[in-house]
Amino acid sequence: MSEWKKVGGLLVALCWSVSAPAQLMPERLSPQEQYAYYFNQAAEAYDAGDDADWVAATEKLHALRPFNQDFMTHLVQGYARLGAKSQAFDMMLKMQQQGLAEDWSAFPELAPLREHSLYGHLADLMAEAGEPFGEAEAFAVVPGSIPMPEALALDVENNQLFIGTVREGKVYVRSGEQEAWTVFADRARVPDLRAVFALGIDQQRNVLWVASGMTSQYQDFNRDEFGQASLIKLDLRTGEHLSTYPVASADQEHLLGALTVASDGTVYATDSLLPLVYRLRPGAEGVELFFGSPMLSSLRGLALHEDKQKLYVADYETGIIVLDTSDRDQAWSLAIPETLNLGGVEGMYASGPYLVVIQSGISPSRVLRLELGEDGLGVRAVAPVVAALPEFEGPTYGTLHSDMLYFFANNHWQYVDSGGEPTQGPLPDVHVLSTDIADPEVQVVGEEILRQLQQQQQQNN
Repeated sequence: MSEWKKVGGLLVALCWSVSAPAQLMPERLSPQEQYAYYFNQAAEAYDAGDDADWVAATEKLHALRPFNQDFMTHLVQGYARLGAKSQAFDMMLKMQQQGLAEDWSAFPELAPLREHSLYGHLADLMAEAGEPFGEAEAFAVVPGSIPMPEALALDVENNQLFIGTVREGKVYVRSGEQEAWTVFADRARVPDLRAVFALGIDQQRNVLWVASGMTSQYQDFNRDEFGQASLIKLDLRTGEHLSTYPVASADQEHLLGALTVASDGTVYATDSLLPLVYRLRPGAEGVELFFGSPMLSSLRGLALHEDKQKLYVADYETGIIVLDTSDRDQAWSLAIPETLNLGGVEGMYASGPYLVVIQSGISPSRVLRLELGEDGLGVRAVAPVVAALPEFEGPTYGTLHSDMLYFFANNHWQYVDSGGEPTQGPLPDVHVLSTDIADPEVQVVGEEILRQLQQQQQQNN
């Protein structure tokens, strides 16, 4: 992981744990090593005040991580410093088309751009993008006394809502309209339980699946067990521990971050520490590796579309990968329009012809509904559902039933240290919201306004 400091509105790297061999040419490095190499190049050039080298390295980073909003913002600033107004406006226009919000008034180096009318149009549109959009209702509240809720699952048949916590490593349940949360599973009852990162319900088999592992924020952290992760099978009604399926370590550290359950009982899960997807088939003795790629960086959301035989995997930095559930050797990058930014996806869910994604790694935080093509390999329409709501402070994961999405609007990660201890007093309540994904307005940049902006840009050049 990298450490950052804020300098003049820029996020600058202090260190990076992945080091690229200096004697190798960057193009001969792996994608992760290339990223580390150019990341350090950008940081060194910025510290040295070398704008040309800083921009050149950031262009390489943008090519490797095209959805990273920080890199796009840095390029606008860098181009403005170099007097490359056309390139600065090109990047601003791209960001505006993708629905990103940015307060350009905070960057003094953009002063040369402000004399052009195009700047005012783009700045106003990107300020509007940060305004609240859409409707969501309060569904439940997790009090701050329950630290670091991360996983969410809804038992629709029994009208029960489950949450899993990282700090305590517990599963809580709330029944009906009751406000009180009761402990459904903990380490006293389930010895293999550690920090909980994901939950999944198999209604047909009366099973609650739990993705659990050892992490530093867990209250009983044991360094010797760091990187050990398991899928745990519980009885959905009683919480009885049915079985545990560890992820084979092979001298590597693992952490299961998301899971989904197929109708036949197959469980898929992503690894948050390695770019790997696992599968646990019904009757199997253990978890097997289903897919992995060095091109990926940080896997988050996971969604299964059984009709299309497709498994969708969200990478926080590189977008969405599509896997064929009948052939593990088949994988594609989800085809998307240029006006869609898929950075910072946390939760992801499939329903009918749609994928629903929760994005917290860009500004504004938002929920989008993506309409898939017939083959499931591309997006043909994008509709924002909600964005920049007052309750939003890092929306993360949820669950989708019919047309209703239930999800965490905020989280505790920014309020705790690396050991899970609160850093700013009592932890805030975490809000679970619900929103209907059935009828959002499909929004794209209109051709007329796009032509006007492009004409203004040509005039400015």
